[in-house]
Amino acid sequence: MSKREQQKQQRRQNIILIAKDLFLEEGVQTIQMQDVATTAGIGIATLFRYFPKKEYLMIAATNAITDEMATDIGQIVEQPVTAYEKTEQILEYYIGITKDLQLRLAKYFESFNLYEKIAEESPEDYAEFLAVRSKLARILLTVSEQGKRDGSLRSDVDLDLFIMTMVQNFSLFTYKSSLTKHDTNLSTLLTSDKQLAMMKDVFLRYIQP
Repeated sequence: MSKREQQKQQRRQNIILIAKDLFLEEGVQTIQMQDVATTAGIGIATLFRYFPKKEYLMIAATNAITDEMATDIGQIVEQPVTAYEKTEQILEYYIGITKDLQLRLAKYFESFNLYEKIAEESPEDYAEFLAVRSKLARILLTVSEQGKRDGSLRSDVDLDLFIMTMVQNFSLFTYKSSLTKHDTNLSTLLTSDKQLAMMKDVFLRYIQP
């Protein structure tokens, strides 16, 4: 890769990281492309050369967030503990997202759902979109492989299917439950903490040998 291409890639990555922080702090609807350009210290025309649409920039920011999450979960998976303990810690990781009083990630991913289909319009960003999710999936599947070896997870179920289903559904419920408002008669009963603790218990009881 030439020096010019390296600089181009570095600038693109810098734009993505700046946009990610702005989206998380201020909200996707609030931040405009000019805000990103100003913070990045570039002209708006330069920004549009990298990302012709705000939606493409949001996809790229989402990829960066997911990659960070994959790194965090990868650190959990690398610990010298049983597959069952890793499963529990992964669930705790997602629960931890709700501890952010501003619920930035939850709100961000709720907004992202509106733009996800647009990812396919940008081949480069969509390819990265798939690659980052494949990276996370590979990390998660090492837990099921370990569970088959160390016997800490049930052997009479499809562990690959379980791990992927568990994370997909638990992560989605984490975001949804933290943003859902209930009427006053149910608000105490259906707190996000209580619901997530119960779901975590259901998953862990199911997978115990």
